[in-house]
Amino acid sequence: MNAEQAKEVLMLYRPGTRDAEEPEVVEAMAVARSNPELARWFEGHQAFQKAMRTRFREIEVPEYLKGMMRSQGKIIRPAVWWERPQAWLLAAAAMVVLSLGLSALWTRPRVPDRFANYRQMMVSKAMNVAYAMDWTTNDMGALRAALAERGAPANYDVPQGLAKLDLTGGAALTWRAHPVSMLCFDRGDKQMVFLFVMQRGAVKDPPPDKPVESKVSRLATVSWSRGDKTYVLAGPADAGFPQKYL
Repeated sequence: MNAEQAKEVLMLYRPGTRDAEEPEVVEAMAVARSNPELARWFEGHQAFQKAMRTRFREIEVPEYLKGMMRSQGKIIRPAVWWERPQAWLLAAAAMVVLSLGLSALWTRPRVPDRFANYRQMMVSKAMNVAYAMDWTTNDMGALRAALAERGAPANYDVPQGLAKLDLTGGAALTWRAHPVSMLCFDRGDKQMVFLFVMQRGAVKDPPPDKPVESKVSRLATVSWSRGDKTYVLAGPADAGFPQKYL
């Protein structure tokens, strides 16, 4: 995961929640700790989130509403709100806080929930030399069983060309809380080819059934959908990459 990808993930982080337990957030935080510029931005982002939450909590309940609650069900006709003392001041303060909140939402970058965001994230996994497979095996049946046990897609189709390569293992990943299966294949020249499988409905704009080629960072990718699954094939950007493995 690079700094830009980490920032997209951390943009959705809510301090004081279980967001910090999400694998993507944990990875993004690790990137921030090693990137001073990103670390400064993340510190400011958290401070803003906490300040906004504090501002909303500081808005007091109007006295007439407190009186209504204390009345224990007795019908008390409140005066028109704008006739009450300091009503305009309370309304103005509430509008300022609300405006700040809406401004933050309007200026916030688009949530990274498109297929292109997912594909970029998976390619970053493939390019990370420090990635670790959850299982090292050349037995496809055993890998399917392990993935299924972790809740990741296991009834995937492996293209004929890719099936000719040696399976080396795989991992159960997540993207925005959606399980992803990663399959790793050895080309035989110290190069790896990766297949990522996720439910088709996990993205708003899944690729079509016809494979679509795209170069992402240094890797060539082919993406397609079949049935209820979406596939991303990634590997070295050699000539004829799709034809070799599809």
